[in-house]
Amino acid sequence: MEEDEELFDDKREKKQLVKSSEKSAFGRIMNVFIFIVFFAWLGICLMDYYRTYKEEQPMFCIKEGTTKYDDGTVDWCLGAGYKIYHYNRENFTGIEYGPFWSEDRSSEESD
Repeated sequence: MEEDEELFDDKREKKQLVKSSEKSAFGRIMNVFIFIVFFAWLGICLMDYYRTYKEEQPMFCIKEGTTKYDDGTVDWCLGAGYKIYHYNRENFTGIEYGPFWSEDRSSEESD
């Protein structure tokens, strides 16, 4: 009777080990995938930041637009989690790189 219980316990432990190894293999694959996606996104953000720093056009724009004012324009680019503003106005010039929720700062000064 005790031998049957030990055999049953051994089988149960082996099944649990197989299940846990399957989960860990899937988890490892997902972790690698998440790291690849994260580092690709980080590379995109840093590439556009560097190009903005050099006062060049960003490479990875999802959406672009231009806001016109009486004294000039503001070109903007929406990237993967960031916005870039290129100010070409009489009272406000420059390039700004910020998070996607940032807004056009030159419109605050003109109000």
